Amino acid sequence: MTMAYSNRYRSHHDGAKALKQKCGASESGEEYLPPILAERAKTPLVIYLHVPFCNKVCSFCPFHRPDTLDRREYHRVLIDKIEALAKYPYMKAPVDAVNFGGGTPTALSFRQMDDVLSALHRNFDIRDDAEISVETSATELSDDMLRVLKAGGVNRLSIGVQSFDDEARRLLGRRGGRERAIDAVERALDAGIVNTGIDLIYNYPGQTKERLLSDLAIIRRLGVAGLSFYSLVLHEKTPLYRKLAADGKLDYADLDREYDFYRTILEELGKSGFAMLELTKLVRNNLDRYRYMELRHSGGSCIAVGQGAGGNIENYYYHNSAHTPPVSDQIAVSSKGRVVLPVFRTLDAFFYEMQKGTIRPAFYAEKLERDLQTPFAPVLGRLAGEGLIYSQNDVYFFTEKGSFWGNNIIDELIRSLLPVV
Repeated sequence: MTMAYSNRYRSHHDGAKALKQKCGASESGEEYLPPILAERAKTPLVIYLHVPFCNKVCSFCPFHRPDTLDRREYHRVLIDKIEALAKYPYMKAPVDAVNFGGGTPTALSFRQMDDVLSALHRNFDIRDDAEISVETSATELSDDMLRVLKAGGVNRLSIGVQSFDDEARRLLGRRGGRERAIDAVERALDAGIVNTGIDLIYNYPGQTKERLLSDLAIIRRLGVAGLSFYSLVLHEKTPLYRKLAADGKLDYADLDREYDFYRTILEELGKSGFAMLELTKLVRNNLDRYRYMELRHSGGSCIAVGQGAGGNIENYYYHNSAHTPPVSDQIAVSSKGRVVLPVFRTLDAFFYEMQKGTIRPAFYAEKLERDLQTPFAPVLGRLAGEGLIYSQNDVYFFTEKGSFWGNNIIDELIRSLLPVV
């Protein structure tokens, strides 16, 4: 494959951060939030709960796990924040989606999860058809945990399998073998959580086409609702990086091989009704809509609960930290945040739509009342010439090769916007 870029961006990049800074408002959170929280939300409401613990840290994982937090009492941290936030009139609006992320939320005990889910339903008006999603690993998905999740209304599970291959699981630091991972997925589906998906990592050192095809055959047989699939990113200071450096195997990144694996995933799973929802997410027969992300990036507010959680209340974007005080004695929201101009939320919807493989410059030029043709035209022309995108009625779509380079394309387009925002 002729390389469109010299280096592949495998996740979201810094372009959006630059735009957020450029779209910053002069108003402080202490000025902005009181009148907002005093009235019932008129935009969609979602809740994100962060659990910064894992029973075993994967060998490739770069994320910090806090040593100062007591896992045995962490459910109380979440419940106290739920109760503090629920008192505001703003929070009386119906909640459309709830997402538990981490870390590994099910690193909490099933009794702790039961208490947190109960507190959510007790304090918030969660719609009967709300999407309630939990990330878990295979080994934490016990029968007791499944029972509690089902009773608490959880209807979407994301199981961090990464691979069903025993050797790959050992390399990546996953607990349990192939059969245990398969059993976890089967029990979740048997419990009636139809929207059960998995995480899959590909292009790890030593992976062969045969091993990838074996993983994909299991995924097709299990009939999961979807999967998030990621090419391995090696981070320094992780156990896997140190192991590979010591073994002299760090030079594993062959983009032709990576693209071949990428195409294989799309082709093999396409045979069973899987189609792209986002650049790194495939869903089967529309069983997973990922409402949490859709609502969060289409004008909704994301109420962040727990240490390390990030979200927004209308135009106030914030991040929770154990060492950051609240905005004020009256506003129990982290002061680690900033107010952005309304234009940023329109741009955020634009970015998320591009993550789904669609570029609508004419539509967003009208919404933003800005000329997007001038900054976009040279980039879009080059991308079309290289076979990365194609157009229909002023709308551009990623080709298969364009999806592979999707994050690079989005980053380039975002940066081309900086002069006109």
